[in-house]
Amino acid sequence: MTDDAQQTWTDYYARIRRRRIAEAQILHSQMAADGVNDDTVLALDFLHFGPVAQDVRDLAEQLAENYAMTVSPREDGEYWNTSGTTRPEGVDGMDLQRCVDWVTFMCDVANSYGCVFSTWRLTDPVRDQFWTNETIDADPEVGGEHGVYAEACGTPSLVWQRAFALV
Repeated sequence: MTDDAQQTWTDYYARIRRRRIAEAQILHSQMAADGVNDDTVLALDFLHFGPVAQDVRDLAEQLAENYAMTVSPREDGEYWNTSGTTRPEGVDGMDLQRCVDWVTFMCDVANSYGCVFSTWRLTDPVRDQFWTNETIDADPEVGGEHGVYAEACGTPSLVWQRAFALV
């Protein structure tokens, strides 16, 4: 990788990491407003992608220590996905700090394999309610004095729904 290409990746990764952390903060706020607390058990699903199949497989192998993982090529043929889940188990105690720490870890581990942490979804199966970063457009770069621009975007994308067999 040339120095310019490396710098482009470093800048891109840093921007994505800041966005994911901002999304985690917003998502946690939405969850808290909806009554999620430390005792709520949540199913956790997530998606990473990368351009090199072996790198994506290696990332999945590392994450398989704690999650059920699958790897698949994207329809465009240029990227590979790895999706993970805690199902049928769940996680509890998802306070703000744990949520931000988890997202930060996922960003960093993905980067270490040349991949990108893309989307995640937390589901409360008891109330049949979910929260996903795909419904948030957060960009700390344009947030002005408040640090985050965010907009609720509605329903999860078809890509996310297909990745987790929701359609």
